[in-house]
Amino acid sequence: MFKFATALFGSMATMIATNPAFAIDADVEAIADPLGDDIETILVTDEHRTAALQNALEFARAQAGNVTIVAREEFAGRYAVSFRDTLAFTPGIVSAPRYGEESRLSIRGSGLAQNFHLRGIELLFDGVPINAADGFGDFQEIDPSFTSHITVNRGANAFRTGSTTLGGSIELTGINAESVSSRYALALEGGSFGTTRLTAHAAEDFGKLDILGAISWQRQDGFRNHSDQNNFRAYTNIGYEWSDSVKTRFGGILNVVNQDIPGAVSLDSALNTPELANPQAVANDFARDINSVRLFTTTTVDVTPEDTIEFGGAYTARELIHPIPIFIDNDVDDYTAFVRYEGERDANGIPINWTLGARYRNGHNFSVISLNFGGDRGPVIGDTTQHAETFEAYGELRGEIFDGFTIVGGLTYITTDRDLEDNLNPARNPEADFDQASPKIGILYEVTPNVQLFANLSASYEPPTFLDLTQGGQPLFVPLEAQDGTTFEIGTRGSIENFQFEIAYYNAQLENEFIAFTEDALLPAPIFNAADETTHEGIEASVLARFEATEDLIIAPRVSYTYQDFTFDNDPVFGNNRLAGAPRHSGRIELAFEWQDFRIAPNLQFQTDTFVDFANTLELPDFTVFGVEASYRVNDTITLYLDARNLEDQGFVTESATIANASTATNLNIFTPGNGLSVFGSVRIGFGGNP
Repeated sequence: MFKFATALFGSMATMIATNPAFAIDADVEAIADPLGDDIETILVTDEHRTAALQNALEFARAQAGNVTIVAREEFAGRYAVSFRDTLAFTPGIVSAPRYGEESRLSIRGSGLAQNFHLRGIELLFDGVPINAADGFGDFQEIDPSFTSHITVNRGANAFRTGSTTLGGSIELTGINAESVSSRYALALEGGSFGTTRLTAHAAEDFGKLDILGAISWQRQDGFRNHSDQNNFRAYTNIGYEWSDSVKTRFGGILNVVNQDIPGAVSLDSALNTPELANPQAVANDFARDINSVRLFTTTTVDVTPEDTIEFGGAYTARELIHPIPIFIDNDVDDYTAFVRYEGERDANGIPINWTLGARYRNGHNFSVISLNFGGDRGPVIGDTTQHAETFEAYGELRGEIFDGFTIVGGLTYITTDRDLEDNLNPARNPEADFDQASPKIGILYEVTPNVQLFANLSASYEPPTFLDLTQGGQPLFVPLEAQDGTTFEIGTRGSIENFQFEIAYYNAQLENEFIAFTEDALLPAPIFNAADETTHEGIEASVLARFEATEDLIIAPRVSYTYQDFTFDNDPVFGNNRLAGAPRHSGRIELAFEWQDFRIAPNLQFQTDTFVDFANTLELPDFTVFGVEASYRVNDTITLYLDARNLEDQGFVTESATIANASTATNLNIFTPGNGLSVFGSVRIGFGGNP
């Protein structure tokens, strides 16, 4: 299946590459005034508003919780690779880059225990889960250049996507012929560390049928030794209208990703010689190479003007070649099917609407673990088949009981199984299953047409992944409980005159929280349940303002701030210490100057008060990194961009693995340095009009 799909995508890529009219940046610097009478504009600065984007904005506004929509214009001028780039001004998102797309990603502390790759947050692209069926995932198959907009569903706002975790979900919606503002587009990027990226798309709307094809090729030597990458991706999205009330959309993504891993180093090396790699990472040729195909289809049926049914499915074939201290070969098949029903009625003068849905996932991972002999496979030490099966059902009911005041109630139920077959010893075939119902209730009040207040109370639930259950590659499951908790959230969003804002406070009480202790800096950290309860408390805030300094000059200051205070509650070992890995204060500040077709925006990123260990004996050094972004719209076709980072070329640490007690640790090669001074530039061309 993978070879067939690769050939299919390869043919499409050849078609695009050999036609000079094809290329990628769909929205060539659509500059619009994001302040207006519509509260939805606080979430997006986009003048080419599509039906999908409009629906996302309406969904965000209707939630009794903090949901953010980020359009591609938000990050079109950056060299965007990780979520730190695409969600730079989205509060509450902590994304600490490691290499390439890889980072520590956490929302409200969910995923904090994952010292590598991803857990606790569900990622979806065009409805296709990036996480495996057991919840584990990574970032390498996400290409921001294929993205129309991103929806950040924090906490229980993600029930509709099937996620029950504390952090919620991040939905990436791909570009299609209806959402791009140019039929053909091209972007060529280059800059520091041998960086080159070419992206391209072509789109056509034939009436009932619309087609888009896109490719991206990227290479980079990397700031650090042994961090080069060479990646090719292709994307297609096809829509067909069977009638005025029935439409199907289908497509897929091909990934051929080759990335070297520089590994973690000591704090001194991270600060003073950040370009150096871990010697063992070089000697054993650490890498993470992926070949994958993700296919999807979605059909929407407007049964009546008030009732809509959406159903579809997805298939993923994925090959992973991953030499680290051991050599991992994974071959994954993952299937997803879903159905969603949305309706609305008037009940005795009270407008009500609802969403009912279900999702089924079935995944197989054929995993072989060998010894790593200098980057080559040695003797096989593990051979297992991991089968995860998950069923999720959810429902939400909303009623506007009086003008501007809405009550929201929801319930989601998950049942999931973990079955492992030990192919080296068939007598060892452990099984585990988890299930729970999680409710939520919230209120939403429109103080004015442009200002909302919201509050909600919700439950969260997260079962362990296979990696948690088979720690150290053992074919027997370790005793782990699912993490569950209750979260209270209150906040406001809106616009007042020249200001836009979103501010939320949350408090989560967790039981059995997953925490990670790194015992060997080069091996995955074992996962444990916290002995007692833990508390996650935080603030997510962003403010954007726009002022006309002169007739031609607009000044736009912007601030995004995240506060996190995550603590143990009378733990027998760690008392009331703070949890490791979570910066207490972090954010980004920008001051943009817009003059006709020119824009320049100095910025800074900061992070403070981050403990490395749960004993709270060692903190990461605080940092503030300065940068500047600029763009110039030459004409309706061509736009130039500049993205300069770490202008002072300072050494700093983006993140570290979490450990129990740094004062007694014998190996502290656990730190990831940030990149030095870097400058990226791009030329983006879009033409051919709207499809």
